[in-house]
Amino acid sequence: MKLWKRENVKMRKYPISKSNIQLIVGCWILGVCTFAYSGEAAAPVADAVPFRGVVEGYYGRPWGTEGRLSLLKFMGENDLNVFIYGPKDDPYHHSKWREPYPEAEMRDFAKLLEVAKANKIAFYWAIHLGGAFKNDREADYAALFRKLGLMYDAGFRAFAVFFDDFGEPDAKLHSEICKRIVTGFLQQRGDCAPLIMCPRIYWGWWNAYLKDLGKLLDERVNVLWTGSWIMSDIRAEDVAKATECLERPPFVWWNWPVNDYCRSSLLLGRTYGLEKCKLAGIVSNPMENCEANKIALYSFAKWCANPDGFDSRKCWEESFAKLYDDPGVAHAMRVLAEHNSNPGPGVRFVREESVACAELCDKASKELEKDGKFSKETADALFELFWEIRRSMKQLKIKLPKGRYDLGWEIEGWLDDEMHLMEQAAYALVLLNPSVSPNHNRNLEADLEQLRSIRAKAVEDAAAHREKFAAATFKDDRRNVRSPKASPTVLRPLVEKMLTRALSVCYQKKFGKEFNATDGFAAFSTAKALDGLRVSREGNVAGIVRVMEPHEVAPGETFGLSIPSYWKSNYFHAELATPEAVSAGVIELSKDGSSWQKLGTRTKAGTGQMHTRLNPADSWRFARYRNASDKTVSLKIDLFKFDVQGADSPADFLLDEVLK
Repeated sequence: MKLWKRENVKMRKYPISKSNIQLIVGCWILGVCTFAYSGEAAAPVADAVPFRGVVEGYYGRPWGTEGRLSLLKFMGENDLNVFIYGPKDDPYHHSKWREPYPEAEMRDFAKLLEVAKANKIAFYWAIHLGGAFKNDREADYAALFRKLGLMYDAGFRAFAVFFDDFGEPDAKLHSEICKRIVTGFLQQRGDCAPLIMCPRIYWGWWNAYLKDLGKLLDERVNVLWTGSWIMSDIRAEDVAKATECLERPPFVWWNWPVNDYCRSSLLLGRTYGLEKCKLAGIVSNPMENCEANKIALYSFAKWCANPDGFDSRKCWEESFAKLYDDPGVAHAMRVLAEHNSNPGPGVRFVREESVACAELCDKASKELEKDGKFSKETADALFELFWEIRRSMKQLKIKLPKGRYDLGWEIEGWLDDEMHLMEQAAYALVLLNPSVSPNHNRNLEADLEQLRSIRAKAVEDAAAHREKFAAATFKDDRRNVRSPKASPTVLRPLVEKMLTRALSVCYQKKFGKEFNATDGFAAFSTAKALDGLRVSREGNVAGIVRVMEPHEVAPGETFGLSIPSYWKSNYFHAELATPEAVSAGVIELSKDGSSWQKLGTRTKAGTGQMHTRLNPADSWRFARYRNASDKTVSLKIDLFKFDVQGADSPADFLLDEVLK
């Protein structure tokens, strides 16, 4: 039986070499899956990446069938030709991979396949086998082929197998599973696209697992790879190293604009950081915010079509008019995107944010540190900036529910938070520079009460956002939903600094002493693999932001978090994914970050959980995990948190104290 057909496929020319065999085969087969349905294939641009599209591979709230249908149509309009379905929280993709999908889900897949076919998109269905095939392998193979057969009968002709983030990095087993799928399933049917696999370790080029995988893996299999790190730019030099390691060009899984590691952020900035190089293909892994993704994906598609002629700034600027018919909405979305593009403080993968006003904000920060207030020129410029942002958010709040309900629903939390942030900024500005206000007879106590009311409304709206998103996601994901934090990198820190400075003056006048805000809420680590840990507080839970990928902690290495002195903790809880991490490590507490005391934690057998009650009067401010064994352990940080009482931030603490 022939492995491919050539009808309606326009071939690109590649030099014949070992590393190109699977790419050439891929062109022929994927051409069948993508183009043969409707006859004529679109003429490729000479420098286009041959296979380019989207992977739904994030952790979090699923897009749903309507969201995927919208995205597939958008992909067709923008010449993206590959969609990989692999949402981490679909149980029939992962934890229940042996079981058939319910009938309702299969009907949804039929709709998706029809739209994918109409838009010349190869729709890959992925199965996640990380941690499987431990005991009776032949029984697992039988279950695997049975599941693949069901999906094939449903119309799928493109398949992927994932091993990422779960199970052991076993190159021999993973290559064996892939070979069995190719020879025992795909090849026998003869009309399927090349298999795509995602390795257990999917970044870098220096580890033994990837090197062994490159040697052992069937050359017809494409390998997903995220770059030099999990979130990273794609550099030609790094791709060359990965190609040598994998013995084939990588199929890039680009983690932009995904926000599953920073779910309080909305990533709407320009697309950059891609270098032209030889790839088997590339897919963008977007956010759970399906419609908002189209800002980044518009530019991503332009790069894929013509890397040499790509202008990042130009594509980003033009995307708003292309995506939003109403000029007012386009302008307001441009304002929102300008200030919401970086994952947040402390993240390795830094994106530019608030570029147009960065110089002003830096100047304002320096004036605040030096003089405790702003010059008239700076104050006036800040007032105009804050007003324009708030006006734009209000316009979106009014217009989106009428014309773009789907987009408005998924970004409403950030619109509310941005509006509240700008309102607080205006009050802070007036407290610092009273002359900015046209009302020269302002009442300080009334202003402070209004400020507290705005902050309370922000908390109320954030809770409503969490409730809404939690209701729309899987049960196990609900605890990972986060409050939206608009403008996380430039504007928010400045506004919080303004508020703290203004309220500190009020505090000093009332109590005759200065407020010390230096002992803050932060994460720390001596484990190099865990550099860049971040923290988040939701209600009374203050902890490290979830780390979804396994990382190694060597003997003696530590990681942990600190909390402010005005918080009191009554409970500690860690979930580190593996019982090995529990048995190898200890939890230690400290009041000053120098003297540590081992915490006697309760553990749940067979899990990575460590937890215990605390006495708030003990005033513990630091908690850390220390690998106390003589072996390196692999762990994830599903949870590492204090339950706390006390004001959320220095500004909240100061407001409460001043208004007592």
